[in-house]
Amino acid sequence: MMPLLDLRLRRIRVGKKRFLPFLRPADDNETLLLRHLREGELYGLFLNRRQPVSMAVVADARAAFAAGSEDAAAAPGLAGLRVCECLALVTAEPFRGRGCAAQLLLRLCGLYDGDYDAMIVGTGDTPRMRRFYEGRCGFTPCFRRVNFFTRFYEGPLFEDGVQLRDMLVFCRFLRGGAA
Repeated sequence: MMPLLDLRLRRIRVGKKRFLPFLRPADDNETLLLRHLREGELYGLFLNRRQPVSMAVVADARAAFAAGSEDAAAAPGLAGLRVCECLALVTAEPFRGRGCAAQLLLRLCGLYDGDYDAMIVGTGDTPRMRRFYEGRCGFTPCFRRVNFFTRFYEGPLFEDGVQLRDMLVFCRFLRGGAA
């Protein structure tokens, strides 16, 4: 399939909740999604300026890496750094497999590299997700949020036939950040 060439990056500042149905495949916990929309910035790649193709929510995560925090203890290399987190990343079904999510994530890394040292993103630990974040986007495994999916979701969650328990967090140092 040919990649889509005319995708425009837009930051959504008003009416973010109208994209909740679009974001739902990224996370079916509506309470968490609404919190992400409140706390984060919503970005989208749009085809012909109107049709959302891929969307992401990015939030400041510096407080999560302050001294003494659980995440800082799990990832001491990020402690005290300016860290942002991609909290949700989703691509519309007809556009999946065409590089849209990778393009959006890489554009966001470029957008945030002046203000942050690193970007993290958490996901289920499956071979497909590892290939995407490591192989396509240049992120590396960083730490685990133990029992994340069993604490925040009712009933078991499965992705690619794997039951999710821990969230695997990937990190990418940005140009201004540590190596």
